[in-house]
Formats: sequence, structure tokens, C-alpha cells
Amino acid sequence: MKEEREQARYDEVIGDALEELADAKTEADEEFAKADKEMADAIKELATARTELEEGRQEIENGKAELADAKAEMEKAKAELEDGWKKLEAGQAELDQEKEKLIQSENELSMLAQMPGMDISAMQQQLEAGKAQLDEAQAQLDANREKLLKGEDELAKGEAQLAENEAKLTENEAKLSEGEAELLEGEAELKENEEKLEKERKDAYQKIADAEDDIQDIEMTTWYIQDRSSLSGYANVESDAACIESVGRAFPVIFFIVAILIGLTTVTRMVEEERGLIGTYKALGFSDKEIRRKYLIYAAGASLAGGIIGDICGFLVLPKIIFVIFAVLYELPEYTYTFDFAYGIGGVVLFAGGIIGATWIACEAELHHMPATLMRPKAPKAGSRVFMERITPVWSRLSFLNKVTARNLFRYKKRLFMTIGGIMGCTALLLCGFVIKDSVSELLKGQYTRLYEYDIMAVAAEKEYDTLVGYLTEIPEVEEYCSLKIDSIKVKNEVGKEESVQLFVVPNGASLEGYIHLENASGEIVPLAEEGILVTQNAANILEFDVGDTVYLQNLKLVQKEVKVSGLITNYLGNNVYMTQAVYEELFGEYEPNGVLLNLDDSCENAIIIAEELGGKEGILTSDSVEDRREQFAVAFYLINVVVYIIIIMAAGLALVVLFTLATTNISERERELATIKVLGFYDTEVHLYVNKETLILTGIGILLGLPIGRFLGGCLTNALNMPSIYFAVKLHPISYLITVALSIGFAFFVDSLTDRTLDHIDPVEALKSIE
Repeated sequence: MKEEREQARYDEVIGDALEELADAKTEADEEFAKADKEMADAIKELATARTELEEGRQEIENGKAELADAKAEMEKAKAELEDGWKKLEAGQAELDQEKEKLIQSENELSMLAQMPGMDISAMQQQLEAGKAQLDEAQAQLDANREKLLKGEDELAKGEAQLAENEAKLTENEAKLSEGEAELLEGEAELKENEEKLEKERKDAYQKIADAEDDIQDIEMTTWYIQDRSSLSGYANVESDAACIESVGRAFPVIFFIVAILIGLTTVTRMVEEERGLIGTYKALGFSDKEIRRKYLIYAAGASLAGGIIGDICGFLVLPKIIFVIFAVLYELPEYTYTFDFAYGIGGVVLFAGGIIGATWIACEAELHHMPATLMRPKAPKAGSRVFMERITPVWSRLSFLNKVTARNLFRYKKRLFMTIGGIMGCTALLLCGFVIKDSVSELLKGQYTRLYEYDIMAVAAEKEYDTLVGYLTEIPEVEEYCSLKIDSIKVKNEVGKEESVQLFVVPNGASLEGYIHLENASGEIVPLAEEGILVTQNAANILEFDVGDTVYLQNLKLVQKEVKVSGLITNYLGNNVYMTQAVYEELFGEYEPNGVLLNLDDSCENAIIIAEELGGKEGILTSDSVEDRREQFAVAFYLINVVVYIIIIMAAGLALVVLFTLATTNISERERELATIKVLGFYDTEVHLYVNKETLILTGIGILLGLPIGRFLGGCLTNALNMPSIYFAVKLHPISYLITVALSIGFAFFVDSLTDRTLDHIDPVEALKSIE
């Protein structure tokens, strides 16, 4: 079935690829045919333009020839006009001479007419005839002058027309030269486009040929059957829930032991204090069963009431806190509150069984005595030699009261171990809480102050990197930035277990110094390797690999490559992989940056607003600031501080209950002894010191034993809390040790202050009078 599915999928993939390739080839043919047609049209247009230019050039040459002929005719007409003027001036001069001669002849004729007997009529007729000839000649000259003036006007108009034609010819020639330049440019561009088209044609068909080869090289498909656990989000939620579950398995055991311890102490004290009443019941005829039932019903009622309250807190209150934390880390549709009968009822039955069993044992310890014995005070325990008495140099230097204190400590061994155990548990719980608190505070400080030194990280959509860089030039607060390729990939180990991480690809020659601090668990700086990758320590812990091992990287296109781990680096929140551009190109091919890390200058007042404004621009996928992340996780991990406070409250309750119960039991058991030392003259403060000294010594021993146990439990707890997206590096500040010791001692002093009132109210007369 698997082979058939793979073959069918292979055929489907090959068919789809060939169909897409055929469509691409058809589209390429159509595009190139369209380009060829456009190229042919362009060639035709250029040829038409070349013909028009040649015709225009011929027209200009013809115009130049006609202009030259017109200039020649104009020069000829000008010469003829000048010659006519010369002839006119010569004729006028000759005519003026004839006129002068005529005037002279008229004068001579007038003189002759005065002479008597002189006949001048013939001469006068001859003179009139000459005068008529001169007038006719003058008229002829005037007519010629008019013709010459008219010729000058026509010549002037001809010269003006000739100049206008010459200017038009020059203008047309300039336009023709410009057209020739444009034609040459168009021809050059056409040639360039022809070469470009041929290159694109060659590249396109080469790509199609390569694609055909790639299709032939496609390997047989492989079917992967995965369940929902292969989804990184589901796996992370499941892992986080498993971490909480592991803590949920550890704490009930501790509190069960504490509950049994406190229950045993409480019911034992209650039964022992009512020895006389039990003896009276037996003397009055009540059976052991009836007496025992009274205390068992009381213990069962208290256990059931506490169990019901515990179920309410366990199934409602604590899940509410956990769900709030999960709501910050994950986007889940809803959180369902359910009641697990096995844990809910089984837990109550288990606690009730333990306390009822302790009550049964305490009752049996008293009921086997006779009524007369029970109605007498319980005999104090006999003293015995202690280990310190064998250390003579130490024992001999102790005062009498200190020797009494030492004997009393070992005289009541049950109280000794109960007090030390209670304080040890209290101290361990307190220190465990401070381990969590210090680890979380170090997590936030280390991630967003020491490791992440940049201010804003922005990622652009595909092919929009230049747009992103353009936006950065519009932000005056940007001091510097580092370009990267930022993507999501999966890291897989040899057995196929995987984890989703964020990929940072650093360009060749660039550095993350000043943006991201790369260091290992020892605090040493880890440089980017020319071969191999850097992976966060938490991912290595989850996938169980180390430096030098080989892992598999799978990108979003499901391309999976094998690569060597060259180093492990610390990262508290989230998992990252760092590599150089050269390594990326060797694994996945072409490198294209799509993101930046920004550092803002000191003038920036609010990096969160700048990140939000940048993220709202077109083409930007994400833009978030380190300050915003810090605030978000600070809110989330504030709830962990609530857990720490709960642990402190429980530790305080444990210490107070154990110390108060044991202290009051100690006083009630030693009431005659304490009354005796009062009668012997001890002041109240001396009595307080006599009793409280024992409590404080046992408290000190419990604290000394509880500190290493608390440190060990805190380390185990934080290791158990390691989640796929969170790396808890166990930290404990020295001040936390001091606060733990101070709180534990403070609880002891508080209990002592309460029991001091009981000591003050001891009546020696009432305590020392005979029972009989």
C-alpha cells in the first residue's frame, strides 16, 4: 500500500511539474513572440523614420540650391539696378548740361531780339523744339527713376524673403540633425534590446531545459506518517505540561510526609494529654473500641475537611494560576477544569488513611494500659548518658545548665527528630523557593540585558528588504543596524525527534557583536564558525546532542540538510540557530536578507512605540522591541513569584505547626520539672532560656541540614521545569541563604514568644501537688 501511494504521489508530482513546465514554456513562447512582433514594429518604424529623414535631407539640399540660385539672381538684379542708377545719373547730368545750354541760348535770343531789324523767329522755333526735347528727355529720366525706385523696393523685399527662407532652412536642418541623432539613439537602443531579448530567450529556454532535467532527477517520493506530536506547538505544550506534572508528582510526596508527620504529632499529643480522660472512660466501662472511635472520627472528620479544601485548591486555584502562565506562552482556545476521581478521591483517602492510622497507633499505645495507670501522669523519660559525655574536653567545659540541655535534647528522641525534620523541611522549602525566584530573575536579566543587546528586531516580507531599509532611514533614532536572514526552521536529531527554532544567518564579514551576545554555559564567548552551526543549550538538552554531533535542519520548504554542531550557546527564552552566510548557501542555496537588528541612540524615549510604528508599515511582517518582550515576560514570571510566596507560606506553616506542637508537647510533658525549677528560684527569663535553648539548638541543626537539601531540591525542581522554550539556569544568590536562615530562625523565635506565655502561666503549687 505504501509503495502504491508513493508511486501515485510520484506520478502526480511529475505530472504537475511537467504541466507547469509546459505552461511556462507556452507562456515564454507567447511572451517572446509578442516581443519579436514589438521588435519588428520598432524596426519598421525606424526604417520609416530613416526614409523620412533622407527625404527631409534631400529637400533641404534642394532648398539650399534654390536659395543659392535666388541669391545669384538677387545679386544680378542688384547689379543691374546699380547700373541703371549710374546711367540715370549720367543722363540727368547730360540733360542738366543741355538745360544750361538752352538757358544760355534763351538769354542770347533775348539779347538779339532787342536789336532792331533782327529776325529771331526761326531761332525761337528751334529753341522751343530743343526745349520740348529736353522736357521729353526729363520725363524719360523721371520714368526711369520711378522704375529704379520700384526695383529697389522689390529688391529689398526679395532680400527679406531670402533671409526668411534661409532661416527656415537652417531651422529645418537643425531639426533634421536632431532627428538623425534620435534615430541613431533608437537604432542603438533597438540593437541593445535585440541582444537583451536574445539573452533572455536563451536564459529562459535554458531554465526550461534545466527544469526538465530537474524533473527527471526527482527522486521517488517518501510518505511520512506523523501524529499531532510532530507539531512543535503541540509538542511544546505537551512538554510544558509534563514539566508541571513532574513537579506535581514531587510535591505531593513531600506534603504527604509532612502531613503524616504533623498528624502523628498532633494526635499523639492530643491522646497523651487526655490520658486521664481515657482512663476515666475505661473505668466507667467504655470499651476500647468506643474510646478509639471517638478519636478516629475526629481524625477522619479533620482529614475529610482538609481533603475537600485541598481538592478545591488543587483542581481550581492552582490550575487557574498555571492557565494564566500558559495563556502568556500559548494561544489556546479554552482551558477546561476537570475533576480526576483517582487523584481527587484517592489523595483524600491516602491522607485520611495516614492520619487515621497515626491516630490508631497513638490510641493503641494508651489503651493497653490499666485505668489506674492512665489516670496517673505519665512518668518522665529516664535520662541517659549522651555521646558528648565521652568527649571529656568539651563536656568538662560545659556549665550545669548546658549539660542538662544536652541530656534533654537526647532524652526526647522523638521530639529531637521531629523538630530537626520540621525545621529542615521548612528551610529546604524556603531555599527551594528562593532558587526558583533567583533563577527566574536571572533568566529575565540574562536574556534581555546580557544576551540580547539590540533594541528592535524587524522582519520584512519576501523581496521587501530594500523597503525595510528605506523605512529605517526615516527613523532618526536609529543609530546602527545589522542585516540578517531570519527564518523558522526545525532541528532534528538522529532518531527523528525535532524542535522548532529561530534561524539567524549572518552575512559574510559581518558580526553580531553589539547585537547578540553569544556565550556558552561557562560564560565564554563563542564565535561563529566558518563551518557548522551554533545551537542553544536548551535545544541540545531536549534533543540530546552535543558539540561535534550531527543534526538535521529542515526549512519551511521541507528541504532537509545535515550539518555539524560547532558550539552550544546560552539562551534562556526560546531556541535559536546561528550560522554564517557561507554555511547557509552551502546548505540551502541563495542568501537573501529579510530582517534587521536595530540599536537606537540615547535620544530614543520609547522603543516600543517605534517598533509598533515600524511593524504597521506595508511589507513588514514583524517588529518587536526587547523592552516590550521584557515587560511581557516580567508579567508572566511575576506569577512564578506567587508560587514562591506560596512555598514560603507553606514553609512558614510547616515550621510554626511543627515547632508549636512540639514546644507545647515538651512543656506539657515537663510541667512538674519546670515548676520545680521555678520553686528553686529561676526567674521567668531563665525558665524561657532553659526551654527555648533546646528549641533554638534543634532549629540550628535543622537549618544546617536543610540548606544543602534545599539547594539540591531547588536544582532538581528547576531542572524539572526546563521547557522546550525556556532554559532554567539554576542560580542562588548569597543573600537568599541569609534570608532563608533569618526566616527559619524568625519562625523559631515567634513560636518561642508564644510558648513563653504558657511557661509564665505554670502554677508550681498546682503542678507539684500529689495526684493521690
